[in-house]
Amino acid sequence: MAREVAAPVAATTVVAQPLQIPNSLFVLSHPIGQQRLLQSDYRQAYWPLATYFETQRNQAYCSVATSVIALNALGLPRPVTALYPDFPFFTQQDFFANVDRRIANPEVVSKEGMTLDQLATVLVQFPVDVEKISGDALDAPQLRELLKKHLREQDRFVLFNFNRRFIGEVGGGHWSPLAAYHEASDSVLLMDVARYKYPPVWVPLADLLQAAQDPDSVSGKARGLLVVTKKR
Repeated sequence: MAREVAAPVAATTVVAQPLQIPNSLFVLSHPIGQQRLLQSDYRQAYWPLATYFETQRNQAYCSVATSVIALNALGLPRPVTALYPDFPFFTQQDFFANVDRRIANPEVVSKEGMTLDQLATVLVQFPVDVEKISGDALDAPQLRELLKKHLREQDRFVLFNFNRRFIGEVGGGHWSPLAAYHEASDSVLLMDVARYKYPPVWVPLADLLQAAQDPDSVSGKARGLLVVTKKR
């Protein structure tokens, strides 16, 4: 009897299960998440951020995607880009065009990302003012007041550097913009540039603060946040 030969198997796409949202977080699209946004007195940053929101180009470009969103949302004069030849725009592809490689090398960033100090140094190459605040310089009341001050405006944005593990998510160091603060639940709307992993979620402020106080593995310093405004 001849040996049975299996028929060729067509290539298939392996579909992974989506990551579970931690119980302490509420997805923005959930009715509770929607209600928090509508009830918030500190949500003005959400609208321009949502208008220019995009996904990071690779798994280490969270700092780049977060920055590009903010630069476009600020309404700055935009550079010419080969990506959209007839339409000036800040893009992840061209983000490092005028950045000294001694400050940030795109090839290195595409593997390692950027620290709080490094991204602050990069962003001052653009027509913006940057306020850098280390996570270990803040307590919960200070962070709460800072977010209330800035998230009710549309002319500035809070770029947040944190460790995902402290909010119950899978992964490590990450950058994303913050878009709103909901006082009744003491939670913050985290817009996530890694949209292939997580959607925008409401995070308890206390957990977010812990996530920003965690030292990054490159500098050994605490993570934190940058407040970016149009240069005066």
